[in-house]
Amino acid sequence: MNLLELLSPTEKGVSTKNVLKATASATLINIKKGAVLKEHQSMTDALLVLLSGSVAYDEEGRWESLGQPLDFVQIPAHTTHKLTGLDDAVLLLIQ
Repeated sequence: MNLLELLSPTEKGVSTKNVLKATASATLINIKKGAVLKEHQSMTDALLVLLSGSVAYDEEGRWESLGQPLDFVQIPAHTTHKLTGLDDAVLLLIQ
């Protein structure tokens, strides 16, 4: 099975699919070039891993460009942040 087969395109350019649920969560995120995953907060610390493409991660006082497969950013709990697709991208969010 391939993780990309679990994602479905949407008009907004961003789609997600939870692939693990128990005591932890792993969510696939598909974001199209130019699409924005609007500002939001995570209730727990999280790890965002780029699988393909490139995105900009923006939080209060911090900006990161993820452009190489397996680039990652640690997201602190209760921190407002957003993602912007610099190219079509697929990411794995682990909480």
